Amino acid sequence: MADTLIGVKGKGFVVVAADSSNARSVIRFKSDADKVMVLDSHKLLGFGGDTGSYLQFTEYVQKNIALNSFRSGFKMSTHAAAKFTRHEIAQALRKAPVQANLLIGGYDERTGPALYWIDYLGNMQQMNIAAHGYG
Repeated sequence: MADTLIGVKGKGFVVVAADSSNARSVIRFKSDADKVMVLDSHKLLGFGGDTGSYLQFTEYVQKNIALNSFRSGFKMSTHAAAKFTRHEIAQALRKAPVQANLLIGGYDERTGPALYWIDYLGNMQQMNIAAHGYG
């Protein structure tokens, strides 16, 4: 996985950035891939890994977070979104593993900014500075 994700949490903000190349080995398929997805008005999901895995999985996460908000009438906190995402990766690990490394950043009125590092094995950690890949 030759993707680079970087996240920084500061006082009152979170920044998530990703490279825009889509490559495998020495072949670059695309140089303008968007690897940061909006989960809702206060949350972002940065992702990298195998293209098929991360596209399908991140859309699944985005739609389920929106569905949860629609059903309950409340927005999911950044911590809850990160735990949901980590749980889904851990469940998939036993069936059809997802090759996706993720950074979830968001801002909640009650708790402030938060940044979560999640890898393809389902490990999750709240961080102030986080990165995946090399670049």
